[in-house]
This record gives sequence, structure tokens and C-alpha cells, in this order.
Amino acid sequence: MNVSKKQISSGAVINIAGILVGAILNLWLLPKLFSTEELGMYRWMERTAVLLSNILLFGVHRSFTKFHSDPNKDKKEFESAVVGRSTLLMIVFGILLFILGPELGPIFNFEKDTELLRYLSFFVVSGMAFLMAVSAAATTKRIAVPVFYKNLGLRIAMLLLGLPLLYYAFTFSEWLIAYAWASLALGLVALLYAWNRVKPNFTWRHMGAPMGKDVQKFAWISVFSVLIEIGINTLDVQMLSMLTDMESVGIYGMAFFIGSVIDGIRRPINQMLAPQISTSWNKGNMEVLRKIYEKTSSAQMLVNAAFVIMVMVNVQWVFSLIPDGERFYPAIPVVGWTLARKYINASFGSNGEIIANSPFYKLNMQIGSIMLVINVVLNFLFIPKYGILGVAYSGLIAVLFVNAMRAVMIYRKSGLQPFTRESLYIFLGSSFVGLVCYALPIDGFVKFILSGLIVLAAAAIFRKFIKHVLLR
Repeated sequence: MNVSKKQISSGAVINIAGILVGAILNLWLLPKLFSTEELGMYRWMERTAVLLSNILLFGVHRSFTKFHSDPNKDKKEFESAVVGRSTLLMIVFGILLFILGPELGPIFNFEKDTELLRYLSFFVVSGMAFLMAVSAAATTKRIAVPVFYKNLGLRIAMLLLGLPLLYYAFTFSEWLIAYAWASLALGLVALLYAWNRVKPNFTWRHMGAPMGKDVQKFAWISVFSVLIEIGINTLDVQMLSMLTDMESVGIYGMAFFIGSVIDGIRRPINQMLAPQISTSWNKGNMEVLRKIYEKTSSAQMLVNAAFVIMVMVNVQWVFSLIPDGERFYPAIPVVGWTLARKYINASFGSNGEIIANSPFYKLNMQIGSIMLVINVVLNFLFIPKYGILGVAYSGLIAVLFVNAMRAVMIYRKSGLQPFTRESLYIFLGSSFVGLVCYALPIDGFVKFILSGLIVLAAAAIFRKFIKHVLLR
């Protein structure tokens, strides 16, 4: 197994372990400790930080991925300029958000404890640090450490900070502030690790050092592309908070977490392969791009099918485990729509990374711009009528549109497409296994165990095919 596959495997294992810790947090500890309104406040802050951190880096992390292998650039000078620019952005926006944070409260129905919004700055800077850390580490084929801090370290910190609340009278505000500090510390540690891997010759003058017109052009287009892509993925919480209340955000957040379990391998795949995709475009190596495109599609279809089956077959039982779980029951149908959205997104492979690092990277912005407008309109129409289900409908339509358009554009520009005969076999086989599990005439924990055994038995029977898909 080569270095890339080992790092992707390690990242996937870390992500899955993070999901398991997250399950303890989201299905037991946090619902036990906090009201649905408080959970909504936490979800809003978490998702808003994701959106802002991706925007406020101004494409620096994506520029690093695309141009790190450019033979026309002085490698050390470019790396140092990226370190300087990202450091400046983190300092400036961290201070501004800390000062202005409470002013965001009235916009998003954040009516209580608006002073907590100062700590949104900690989560945003942490998010910026993690984005930069993963991009830098990926260029040296070492993403496992920053991925560990981001996807497992943060959840462990959240768990350790939450457990004392079971026995001592800490408030939600005190817990959130402590978690904000932990998030900031872990983000900066991950960033320092990544920069140590790259070893740039950074000095303070690099904060204002030019990175080149080609980099600036790509960075600005990347900002708009990221704004659109992340905006679509976080628009649900923003618009729910504006059109309903924080309690609805908390209920929807539960469904979103359960539906997001299939993201376990998608992130490390895209993070690790982005530099290779960029290098392949720079060298015109279309055969490598074809293999990456097909492999990232079929591998994610195969692995994610198991997650979809296990969640959908046992979703009622999962919700029964949540403390005072009846308050979250409106989220049950949303889980299925969220799973469908995530599975479709993963099934199209690394199409976003392929376009973002290609000569026609502007297409990401153009496609996403259309969809962002459509998504906003659909949310305004669906949320008042269907509530949290309306968000799920809008999100699914957005994912279908974006991925279909990306696939068409990639095919027209390069003749590449993600699906093969293996894709059909995976879809038909996983559908059959899912139906068998769903038809089991039992419920509860026993059904969970038996459906898991059926999935494992299917994996054992078709192990040669699975090995071929994952390791070829």
C-alpha cells in the first residue's frame, strides 16, 4: 500500500472513530445536558464557523494546494508568503469577530447570551487553522495528524468538557466557552505541525508579500466558489434560524449529524488527493485523473452503502436511545433525505476537487452561483411550509443539480466521467442487502445486530470484488 492510500485509510479510520465519539456526544451526552434551544445555539455556532472560516481565508489554502507544485514559482518564497497571508487573516478576523460578534445575534434569532457570540471568533480561527493545516500537510502526504486533531481531538475535548456537567453545576455558556478555547488550541497545534512538515522560511515581512497575479486570481475565484459550496452546505442552519427558531435548529442538527455518518471517508479522500489532482492537471496526465475520478466514486459508493443500510434500517431504534428522545422525533424523516443527499454527493467522486484544480476552475463558481440562488429561493418556499423537512428537500435538489452539472462539464472538457460497470454492481448489490435487512421481522437492538451481521456476510461473500474496488 503506497503512502497516499495509507494516509487516506488512516484519515478514514480517524474520521470513523470521530463519528463514534460524536455519536456518544450527540445521541446521549449533549441531549442529556442541554435543551433543544441550547443545542440549536451550539449547532448554529458550529456551522456558522465552518462557513466563515472557509470564506475568510480568501482561498489561500486552496491556492497552496493548486500552486505548490508549479515549476514557475520559488517554492520556499511561495510557501512563506502563504504562511504570512494566512497568519495575517487569522489575526485580523479573529479580533474583528471577537469585537463585533454580539451584533450578529438579532440577525439569526440568537436572542439569549449574545455575549457568547464573541467566542464564534475562536471557532472561526480554529477552522481557518485546520483548513490551512490539512492543505499544507496533504502536499507532504501526511494528513493523518491534522485530521486526528480536527475530527477526533475536538470531539474528545468536547466529551471531556461535557462529562463534568453531569455531576457539577456548570452552565451551557461555561461549557461553550471552554470548548471554544479547546478548539482554538487544537487548531493552532495542527497548523504548527503542518508548517513544520513544509518548513517555510517565514518572517513577518511575508504577511504582506505578493503571491503572484495568477495566485490572486485563482484565490478570488476560489473564495466565491467556496462561498457558494459551503454556503449551500450550511445554508440550512442559517435559514432555519432566521425563519424559525433555535429549537428547530437543534432538532434539525440531530438529523444532520446522524445523516452525516457517511462523510467518514469523503473528507480524507478529497484532502489527500487534491495535491495529486493539481499535479496531474499541471502535467496533463489524464490517465491518472481518470483513475482518481472513477476510484473515488466507486470506493465511496461501496463503503457508504454499509452506513446508509445500518442507519436507515435502525433509525427508529437509534432515536429511542436519545435522552428525552421524543422531542427529536420530527427529525426522523429528515435523516433519510440527508443520507440520500450525502450518498449522491459522495457517489460523484472528487468532482469538486477535479474542477477546482483544473484550468477551467471558474466553472465551479458559475455552477454554484446558479444553485445558491435556487437553494435560497427553495428554502424560502419550503421552510415555512414543511419546516425542517423543507431544508432537507432543498438540500437534496441542490446536490443533484451541482453534481450533475459538474459531471457534465468535466465530461465535456476532458472526456472523464465517474461511473463504471462497478458502480451499477455496487448499487444493485447494496440495494438488495438493504432490502433484506429492512425486511427482518424484528426491531430494536436485535435487528441492529442481525442487520450488521448480514452486511458483514455480504462483505465476506464479495470480498474479492470489494478488494478490487478499494485497492486497485
